[in-house]
Amino acid sequence: MKFKTLDDVLKFAIGKETKSNKLYLMFQKKVKDPAAKKLLSEMADQEAGHRKLLEEALKTHRMHAIGGKCEVADMKLTDYMVERELKPDSDPQDVMMFAMQMEKLSYDFYQELLKNYEGTKLAGAFAKLTDEERCHKETLEKEYEEHFMQWM
Repeated sequence: MKFKTLDDVLKFAIGKETKSNKLYLMFQKKVKDPAAKKLLSEMADQEAGHRKLLEEALKTHRMHAIGGKCEVADMKLTDYMVERELKPDSDPQDVMMFAMQMEKLSYDFYQELLKNYEGTKLAGAFAKLTDEERCHKETLEKEYEEHFMQWM
């Protein structure tokens, strides 16, 4: 994948966030558990928010508009999880595990792009996107630990 301009990067990222939003909304319609539906709705809303931030950055060409610092430490929970598929009977724990894995895949993807474009004008954009995805994954991991690992 080759990007020549910051606009190309932002348009690609906007498409990625749009797809993630649609994926969460699709699963929200499939699951039956009310708490799982709510969590998927929240995840879809987050992705829509990311898309709006990226669209604003595309319009203004100011990348500082995307996110802030993440203060949560990476617990690497997703490194030890078996990949999950969401089904109609998925519960909130399944949804959180799925969401963490989605965020990790996004982080890994942007991290590879960052390595590929290191030293170019696009490196800053990929660094911001990488950091955003890492923060989301780490926040989900912290929530997962608080809600589902308290008895371990």
